[in-house]
Parts: sequence; structure tokens; C-alpha cells
Amino acid sequence: MKGGEVLIALQRDGQSKVADALSKGARFQLYLALRLAGYYEFAQFRPSVPFIADDIMETFDHVRSEEVFRLFGEMASAGQVIYLTHHQHLCEIAKAVVPSVAIHELR
Repeated sequence: MKGGEVLIALQRDGQSKVADALSKGARFQLYLALRLAGYYEFAQFRPSVPFIADDIMETFDHVRSEEVFRLFGEMASAGQVIYLTHHQHLCEIAKAVVPSVAIHELR
């Protein structure tokens, strides 16, 4: 990128990759991790604002989706978390991981 910032991911094996060289799924996970870290940083010093995500787990496997919903459940203790999806299996995972979740079906 000419004159811009470059995001580099560090892999478990110690190698690094430019974010653009990651798979779509790995890029989505990286960007979500950055958004979550930013939310926690923001919520530490200011009144919370809603965290809204629109179908960001389309490329995540079951285990990763469970972990994200666990994190969303923790975030909900600090503020409102809204996740939009049309994937029924994600709603089922959310119910299993965060029993207190409220699911609203829009038609």
C-alpha cells in the first residue's frame, strides 16, 4: 500500500503474513479479533455502546463460532451485543453457548 498502513498477522509457527495473503476465513477472524479488542479498550474508559456485527461468521467452523459466541456473551455483561444472521445453525450455536441469549426472528 502506497503510504498506507499494512496489517501483518503472526502465525503460531512464528511466521508472519500480510493480512491480504491470509485466507478469507483467517482474515475475517483477524478483523473480528481487532474489533473485539477495540470494543474492550473503548468500554474500559467510556460508557458502552452497542457492538453490532452482520454475519461475520459465514466462514467460521463450528468450534470458532462457539468461541465467538462465548466472547459475545462476556461482552454482553458490559454492553449490548447484536449479531445479525440468516443462518439458523448459528442461532442454535448461540443458544447452546449463551443460554440467556435473546433471538429475534424478523420476517
